[in-house]
Amino acid sequence: MACKITHRINDQQIRFANRDAAERYAEIMGGGAQNWDFATVPATQTTAWSAVPEPAGRGSAR
Repeated sequence: MACKITHRINDQQIRFANRDAAERYAEIMGGGAQNWDFATVPATQTTAWSAVPEPAGRGSAR
């Protein structure tokens, strides 16, 4: 299940696919898990992009 962490001092919020990833980030990059509040959030079914643009082919005009 998705997990959102919020920094206790600067209110920064970061969302992760699962709690393991959130805990790993907090320990390695975020100064330790004690500096973060962890919350479980529902996974969304929609994506941020309604359609993914096709990459330009080689040699195509810009």
